[in-house]
Amino acid sequence: MPQRGIVGRLMGLCVTVSLAACATAPSDLETLNQSTVLVEHAKGHGTGTIVGRHAVLTAHHVVQESPLQVTFFEGQSTTGSVVWQNPAFDLALIEVDVPEGYPVPDWSCADLRAGQHLVSIGHPTQSRWVAVGGYLPESRTVGDIGLVPLGFPIGLGTSGGPVFDGEGRVVGVALAILAERSTASAAYDRYQDSGIGLMLPATAICNTILMG
Repeated sequence: MPQRGIVGRLMGLCVTVSLAACATAPSDLETLNQSTVLVEHAKGHGTGTIVGRHAVLTAHHVVQESPLQVTFFEGQSTTGSVVWQNPAFDLALIEVDVPEGYPVPDWSCADLRAGQHLVSIGHPTQSRWVAVGGYLPESRTVGDIGLVPLGFPIGLGTSGGPVFDGEGRVVGVALAILAERSTASAAYDRYQDSGIGLMLPATAICNTILMG
């Protein structure tokens, strides 16, 4: 059986309950923070989302070193191991024991809409559990895997973190920062970091991985 199919079912088991639920009341910031983790190794760190009682979803480029340390909002910390990774989508799944009481957020597999208010939670540079929000300017995608520009800045260290809608559902995973260049022929070293975040929308995760 192809490995991707096995992984698809594994992730489906992790988040089936979350996808079936539908939050109706706006979530407070503490709940969003509790759903978000810090992922660290000796050479850097990133952000992750709790997707099951023993699973955290993060960016593939965040887990290129080991051992991995996963820290939760109230300070508990434990080691985790990568049980699945997809370099093409820049995603990875960490197996870790999630302490009791931490919520598994709902996911929204609906199409994004221009004007939606979104909130990204992450750990830019030396800061931890930083919330940044704004309104989605448009739902167009960029790049080979269909990333969506958030329309607001995120910092280095936010990679792999959740992007929530106004009801506290995860609508995407922050993966990169948009770079700009002065001319169409400018070399790579002439790119300028715009700070604007890029996320992989949940629709791509639901359709390609979670339901694989």
